[in-house]
Amino acid sequence: MQLPRRLPASFPLDLLRATTTLASALLLLPALLPYLADAFPLLARQATTITIGNNIIEADSRHVCVTPAPWTQIFSFFLTNYIARIATFKKTSGYEGSRDYLRTIVSLFVPFFGISQAASTIARGSRFLGKDELGRALHAGTLCVVQRKQTWRPKNGDVVRGCMIEAPKRSKKRRTSSTSSRDEAILHIQPPTMTEFTRPEKWKIQGQYSLPHGYSFAKLPPGTSLGAINPATDRSAVVVASSYGIVKSFTAALQILFSVFTLYSAYGSQIQKYGYAAFGFSVVPYTVMSFLNAIANMIEADYDTLFMVESEVMVEAFERTGEEFVGAVAAMIPAFDRNEWVDLKFRRHKERGLTAYELDLEDQETGRKWRVVNTDQQNNEEQQAAAEHMNTRDNHPAEGSEAEQLPLQPRDTSGCTRIVIPGAGQYQRKKQVVKKSNRFYNQSVTIIVISALIFPYIVLGALSKFERRQSTRRQRTFMMGWLVVGQIIGILDVAETKGGRKRWWRRVELGIKTVVVLMGFAFSIGGFMEAGYMMRDTGFCFNL
Repeated sequence: MQLPRRLPASFPLDLLRATTTLASALLLLPALLPYLADAFPLLARQATTITIGNNIIEADSRHVCVTPAPWTQIFSFFLTNYIARIATFKKTSGYEGSRDYLRTIVSLFVPFFGISQAASTIARGSRFLGKDELGRALHAGTLCVVQRKQTWRPKNGDVVRGCMIEAPKRSKKRRTSSTSSRDEAILHIQPPTMTEFTRPEKWKIQGQYSLPHGYSFAKLPPGTSLGAINPATDRSAVVVASSYGIVKSFTAALQILFSVFTLYSAYGSQIQKYGYAAFGFSVVPYTVMSFLNAIANMIEADYDTLFMVESEVMVEAFERTGEEFVGAVAAMIPAFDRNEWVDLKFRRHKERGLTAYELDLEDQETGRKWRVVNTDQQNNEEQQAAAEHMNTRDNHPAEGSEAEQLPLQPRDTSGCTRIVIPGAGQYQRKKQVVKKSNRFYNQSVTIIVISALIFPYIVLGALSKFERRQSTRRQRTFMMGWLVVGQIIGILDVAETKGGRKRWWRRVELGIKTVVVLMGFAFSIGGFMEAGYMMRDTGFCFNL
């Protein structure tokens, strides 16, 4: 089995420098816009005014402007600069829920709402960090693995590898019971280190599978050592179905061209009349997001489904159900370092209950063993799990199933040995690669988000000098509120607070987000209306 390659130590840092250079160039580009606009005399500053009926026509040797602008021209402006934004939105791989559709609709009114997804896609860099199709799928977060949940309990005959044995803490108050407690142990399922699918029915996983109770799917993180399922097969021969969003990137490129022309047109009568409230500036956030989405669609492929990866936990789940997991594209390479963990075999006795036996390298018992006892919390979880399992099995639980309860002993277990069960089993993970990948990801997301948020103000300052000219307070309020509140929503979409576990904090957080989102919709609708009014007053211009 071929081990996956190791990235050069400087690669993430070099790519990060390139990202920083690109962001700096984008931030300096708006300063050149006034000089570029003056270099092309397409829009004349002096014109002859003619009034025909209710229409005012301004004409010179180069172009003609008709005021007020027809509704067809206003609709065309909205279509090419605003509505086309939703065609570039990148869909979450393998997700079938309504979240993406909701985010797409919201991004039509609040363009920065999708900045977290675009920045994360670019920062993952799957096209550059993945050596082959399997590596690109891993960095894109489309590979999933079976892991144990907190409600998992061992069955008779289970062999669990990679367990941690934690000796009980000494206590002066429990010197008499310390000897007896040393031979007893409580189980602790290691909290999952991978992103678990909280709503598995909303995710589409390729193949066929049957998950027993106590197991769930989770996304496999980058840096995990993978190989082909067949040891004789080269990893590079593994094919993962995907496609790049060329059409979306092309649509984004067209929208960027229309937006540049809109900004070029704004550098004239619009700015002289409305200042920084000119409707042409409202396309800048949409242009920024179209640019980020275009890069995201080129860097990361689109995956219609998620793909399973074989592991020892998957084999354990298969032994419980007898139903195969069909459709796995790769296998996790197990870890063999036994300096910190041991292998345990669980057996159930009528008198002693469930007992854990330590195994050596040849899976032979070493003599160390612990009788597994339950805490009150574990008893409640097992009783609930047994009821659910019996309902799903038509009230006919098999021998040794979850319906078999561990000995109920509601007593103090603080002096017992602690057995830590790994959630995803033992697998090789390149710590240095993971560390550099996480650092590159966090720094890249920060650079992308900050650059995208600052860019509109640089454009405003470079072209309008932040002068309000003849714009009304209503126009400035809605146009600038549309930008500022939209950016706040984008920041809230990126940020994740640490107080989410507390119920009262979740309510406060939800209330704040609801108020901000409502304000964002209010300012966006008002911004759309003011932009339409200003376009109608400005008129429709075409070249001769």
